[in-house]
Amino acid sequence: MNSFDGSADSLRTRAVKSRRGGGGYLAEIEFLVVDDNEFARYITRDILKALGARSIEFAKDGAEALAMLKTISIDIVFLDWKMPVLDGIEFTRIVRNSDDSPDQFLPIIMMTGYSELSNVMYARDAGVTEYLIKPCSAAQMLSRIRSIIESPRSFVKTSKYFGPCRRRHKKKDFNGAEKRGAVPIATEQGPEAMDIHEKAIPQKDVDKYFGGANPDEVD
Repeated sequence: MNSFDGSADSLRTRAVKSRRGGGGYLAEIEFLVVDDNEFARYITRDILKALGARSIEFAKDGAEALAMLKTISIDIVFLDWKMPVLDGIEFTRIVRNSDDSPDQFLPIIMMTGYSELSNVMYARDAGVTEYLIKPCSAAQMLSRIRSIIESPRSFVKTSKYFGPCRRRHKKKDFNGAEKRGAVPIATEQGPEAMDIHEKAIPQKDVDKYFGGANPDEVD
């Protein structure tokens, strides 16, 4: 397994510089919201604006988002799962693995109603950076943005996976669900093929499989 870092330093530098200059923590961060639901796009935009973001672009599906990424600079993507043309998982896989990917290290925050463990694992193993269950709060969104800016994950490459490291916090005595060799195996199929009676899991359990959210997150 190979491990290496992306280009997170520029994000952190811009956020700190902007805050010190009075522009706000997120003022210099470029966001892309990808969702086929117009109302959901605007809700996400309004929350980001309330948090201090100034640059927010929109795409109605993964295909449009990919085209935009080749022409404009984006720092963080908020991504829905189920969309026509190209869904969130397919988008993530192309970004992470395609030879002509505009940015293989692009931070991707998936926001979705799919909350079963198999869905969570499926998205994580596709290379999603963070995973939020809809509806989510402004505090939860800010927490994931802060995690990306202030505690970026190293990227790992194996024969079967390229993407963010599944463990943000390294502990020598760690023996939990994310320990290598003990992580649940993701299903090979998408959510429509999964058991609709499978029990949903809460956000705090989702976070365990993504290295945990910031400790100052407010529910």
